[in-house]
Amino acid sequence: MNPSPKISFLLRDFIVYLFPPLLIIANYTAFHFFVNISGNKQGYLSGMIFYWLLWCIVPALWWIRKKNRRSLFRITGLNWWQVILLVLPPLLAFAFGPFRSRIGEADMLIIFLSFLYAAANASCEEFLWRGLFFDHHRTQFFPAAIVPSIWFGIWHYVPLSIQPAVSGNFYFILSAVGIGFCWAVVTYYTRSVFWSIISHVLADWSGLGVLYYFR
Repeated sequence: MNPSPKISFLLRDFIVYLFPPLLIIANYTAFHFFVNISGNKQGYLSGMIFYWLLWCIVPALWWIRKKNRRSLFRITGLNWWQVILLVLPPLLAFAFGPFRSRIGEADMLIIFLSFLYAAANASCEEFLWRGLFFDHHRTQFFPAAIVPSIWFGIWHYVPLSIQPAVSGNFYFILSAVGIGFCWAVVTYYTRSVFWSIISHVLADWSGLGVLYYFR
């Protein structure tokens, strides 16, 4: 008997229900370890790099089938409601986030570095939270879109435990669940993470996150 279908089924369940809490626990431990040895700012950056490389890129490359990786990044057409779901996250981020209060502190270097930081974070996170989950559940909306959106929101408790949100950690996590769901829905129906990456970059860039390291 060929065991591969059973192994594939177990892997799908592992990715949806067990991998995310392991990621959260491991990264919480890593973030606080880095902060304890090098301070908040350098430790926070080290934690993010640890998360991007070892918990976003490596699992996605390992578990996303090679033949599907290129198709996940293809440019697809969009309909009107998908455009709304993509525009909503950066629009809300610019309207209610820290952009207006921080832009006066930022010079062109900060703006540029914040864009690069946002691009790195968005690409890694979309590859993992939208790409990986969709790749293993292409015909099942609940594990492909709803479950990873919840885990995506909860994951944010890790960096928030070092740098709390001005609006409160609970509301930030709740908003991350909703925004992640917008990106997951678009990924599910377009079968690509390309547009969710663009929307995610704009939403993240609005926070001008690199300012944190220069203050």
